Amino acid sequence: MESPDPLANKIFKIAAVEEEQHLVFGLASLSIHSDGEVLTDLQGDQIEPAELENAVYDFVEKGREGDVNHSGPVVSSLIESFVVTPQKLAALLKACGHTGDVPEFNGCAAWMGWRVNDESVWKRVKNGELKAFSIEGKAERVPVGSAEAPDKEQ
Repeated sequence: MESPDPLANKIFKIAAVEEEQHLVFGLASLSIHSDGEVLTDLQGDQIEPAELENAVYDFVEKGREGDVNHSGPVVSSLIESFVVTPQKLAALLKACGHTGDVPEFNGCAAWMGWRVNDESVWKRVKNGELKAFSIEGKAERVPVGSAEAPDKEQ
């Protein structure tokens, strides 16, 4: 699926693969561009940082199973999840001994790792047919700019 946001098409893809163990890793979601604008994801949705953080926590707590394109049988298991916020990024770098400036990051990102347990799905990952993740969140869709849309100034 192509997003109207060119950055989404570049970042929402598998970033690392460990073939022997059938593991895949990458960003499942990102809330804010480096320019400070809310990112439009591959489904055409936008999510504010706090909402994304809570959605990932909810998914990790209650979900942890993966299917293909939000339907069908469970074919993968969540093995890794890290919600990156500005505070956590700074703490992680400090804990790792980084003493320089912390890169500017004003959003929220969801990094995940999955073990693909289905051989036919693993083949689709390896051949590039399946190339991104989604946490299958549930939300009320509100058109951007509508009266119901949250006000970012609050």
